[in-house]
Amino acid sequence: MSTIRILIAEDHVMLADSLGMLLDTQADMACIGVAADGVSALSQAQQLRPDVLLLDLGLPGLDGLAVMRALQASEAPTRCLVVTARMDAGSVRAALALGALGYVPKNERSSELLLALRRVAQGRSYISQDIAQLFVEGPAADAEVKLTASETTVLQLVGEGLTSKEIGSKLGIREGTVRKHRENLRGKLNLRNSAEMAAYAIRTLGRPDEAGDC
Repeated sequence: MSTIRILIAEDHVMLADSLGMLLDTQADMACIGVAADGVSALSQAQQLRPDVLLLDLGLPGLDGLAVMRALQASEAPTRCLVVTARMDAGSVRAALALGALGYVPKNERSSELLLALRRVAQGRSYISQDIAQLFVEGPAADAEVKLTASETTVLQLVGEGLTSKEIGSKLGIREGTVRKHRENLRGKLNLRNSAEMAAYAIRTLGRPDEAGDC
């Protein structure tokens, strides 16, 4: 089992210490650094190349969104899991648009945070149920959108964090067919990426029991 290398970007010392201790209890995780401000988070992410950047949006200096924007433009973009007190739809959309694969609130259970870290380390999306409930912008929030049975099934599996290849294997269809369904879903639901689609899926279809992921 490979170790997930995690960089913590959090300016509250007690919380950063608590997160570090939580990671130390996991056999498959290791904290490789702690950044107390945005400039340090960006510098360490570029130097250390973590598997996951656990990122607070309210960092001093550069805020979390600015850090993600700079990483997105760099030669080594980093998988980001946002862990923040910001619980507004605008922040969620901004973070996902900048490439965050996961978004959970700071008051979330440690078991869900660990699940989110493992999902994001695999390149899969993970959106907290509470965060997904805020994701109500776009025409899909104001009117019923007609989805085919296949599109609904694919949407549900995207909400579970599966990739197009995994969905194709599960449903017995070509990966290209899955991608076409996802393209249609983005158009119908006014969504920009897989993380936004996962958030919409969780809000509208719910999340199945995930005990087996831990």
